[in-house]
Amino acid sequence: TIFSFKKCWYHGAISRTDAESLLRLCKEASYLVRNSETSKNDFSLSLKSSQGFMHMKLSRTKDNKYVLGQNSCLFDSVPEIIHFYSSRKLPIKGAEHMSLLYPVAIRTL
Repeated sequence: TIFSFKKCWYHGAISRTDAESLLRLCKEASYLVRNSETSKNDFSLSLKSSQGFMHMKLSRTKDNKYVLGQNSCLFDSVPEIIHFYSSRKLPIKGAEHMSLLYPVAIRTL
């Protein structure tokens, strides 16, 4: 299921605006994952870059694999994508020089 990953960087159903307010306090290359606001099976990766904030779609394919943006290879799960791009550059225009370095942990009250 979609909630099978319990990761500190997964924030669930927060909005793009909420994601940006969390990232605003963080350093460049900080990121979090949230539910996509437009499509219920997908997720969004929100990232702080030198230019501001970027929101990239993590889409589920027909065969239940995941892709980041249009140009990534296929992954079996969202955590695999995050792990892969924590040590490699993102395949996203405007973030080609960046990796996912600093997970923004969900604050549990």
